[in-house]
Amino acid sequence: MKFLVKKHFGNLIPVYNSDLEALKSAKLKEGEVYEIEIKKKRNYEFHKKYFALVNLCFDNQETFTEFEDLRNYLTMKAGYVKKINTGTGQMILPLSISFTKMDNIEFEQLYQKTIDVICKFIDVDEKGIMNELINYL
Repeated sequence: MKFLVKKHFGNLIPVYNSDLEALKSAKLKEGEVYEIEIKKKRNYEFHKKYFALVNLCFDNQETFTEFEDLRNYLTMKAGYVKKINTGTGQMILPLSISFTKMDNIEFEQLYQKTIDVICKFIDVDEKGIMNELINYL
């Protein structure tokens, strides 16, 4: 069963009445333990802000000639990697940041870690990046 919830006075409640009815009819037993998964839907405007941030970095560095190479580098330096054992060693790849692979909570964490990586990579402070980012939005 999947449905949207919101926090209201410390409780999670279904967003839609139809979801509330589905929850009531689910025959959940009092005192039973149930597992839930919390995901915050991705915000497209925030997604655009992330790419503006990466573009800002791309325009202020000379190491990478391809945007995707820089984006993959930043993603991996931020710790979002997949490790694959090859039999002769380990291959490390960046994780996908697509809407289907990463919810908004995880994306916000990636965004903040990316800022930290960029600060070190192009030797600038966070305030400087945030001031300059306005020009990229």
